Amino acid sequence: MLPVALRTERLVLDLPVETDVELVAHYCTDPLFRTYLTTPWPYTVEHARAFLVEYVPAAWRSGDELTWALRRGAGAPLLGVVGLRRGNEIGYWLGAEHRGEALMAEAVDAVCNWALAGGVGDAESVLWRANEGNLASAQVARAAGFRRTTPRIATVPGRDGRVLPAWHAERRAEPEPDAYASWEPILGSAR
Repeated sequence: MLPVALRTERLVLDLPVETDVELVAHYCTDPLFRTYLTTPWPYTVEHARAFLVEYVPAAWRSGDELTWALRRGAGAPLLGVVGLRRGNEIGYWLGAEHRGEALMAEAVDAVCNWALAGGVGDAESVLWRANEGNLASAQVARAAGFRRTTPRIATVPGRDGRVLPAWHAERRAEPEPDAYASWEPILGSAR
């Protein structure tokens, strides 16, 4: 598959490229990444370069993972990343300096809308999961219209191969009426 650029009211989602190496390396040293993501730790410039130069282009070609850089405009610095893996599972991260503006929810919504409108074959839903306790990721999923689910086995793989308890959610083309309320047990009811 060839990379696809997406646009929202405030963002351009395009291919992360080698010139993003320094920012990816900087953002991925955030201590929250160690706790909640499966990125290598400690994260280095070499990890960022391999991700951007080797993994991202190859994964787009194979369709294994479609990865977008979030930018405030064409050619602007990278703010974060959204990836849609084979099986329609979404993952994302945002640089600490850019949190608090609902940019990631906007980007995730755009990727879901694209995927569910035919961008990814006959996808009927997009799946989300995160380590229990990752409230920021859960808040993004709720804002992007995901409905929290409780699978029989609610886990996610950890960096070291361990299986960790996880929260799960699903997003369909038309958000389900109880999607927002489904998050109340972990996020409360405040809008």
